[in-house]
Amino acid sequence: MTDLKTLLQSHDAVIFDMDGTIVNTEPLHARAAVIVLKKLGYDIDLEACLDQFYGMTDTAVLKLTCPTLSDDEITKAIAEKNEHLVEIFQNLADHEKSNYITPGLFAFLDFLKQEKKSIAVVSASEDIIVEKTLECFSINTYIDIKMGRDQTILTKPHPEPYLEGMKRLKTHPLKTLIFEDSPTGLQSAIASGANVIRITGFAHSDEVLHTKEIKNFLF
Repeated sequence: MTDLKTLLQSHDAVIFDMDGTIVNTEPLHARAAVIVLKKLGYDIDLEACLDQFYGMTDTAVLKLTCPTLSDDEITKAIAEKNEHLVEIFQNLADHEKSNYITPGLFAFLDFLKQEKKSIAVVSASEDIIVEKTLECFSINTYIDIKMGRDQTILTKPHPEPYLEGMKRLKTHPLKTLIFEDSPTGLQSAIASGANVIRITGFAHSDEVLHTKEIKNFLF
């Protein structure tokens, strides 16, 4: 078990991935996508095959599941899916929201604030979804920098999102601790040169890329 408090002593900044790392929103993304796919004539139960698409962007998932869609149709489908996702967020009761939060998250965030650590979220979701997710689950007030996939030219597994996140936090890799969950995200985080911990509580894959692992943020 990694001692988070001890590990944090040598770091000035903490960057979190979002989906699957601090909130288990992938089933909600899948539910929203199914609504759109049915309208397009595709009857695919994405919630039943989350393992297959673990860590992939919406664009990549749609290209695999709906190969006849044009790029414009995919862009439109993602926008509509995001609208449905925001609606799902709005309809979640408070007692339901807690089921999606990684255990120990808020106590850990309080500790980071107490220790005056800089905090960012770097996600492969679109900017609007990052904003709405953090708002829905009352995480947004803890975060200094919020970055979705629209903030950089390249997205995960390329390291650019995390490198840009560190730049905006005015820190560097050796002083940064990143929390990730998926193989794609881990590849991005490790390539950035930062220290990386994998969160396994909601993981859909046993693939490990030579990094420390913890199940949740309880300490």
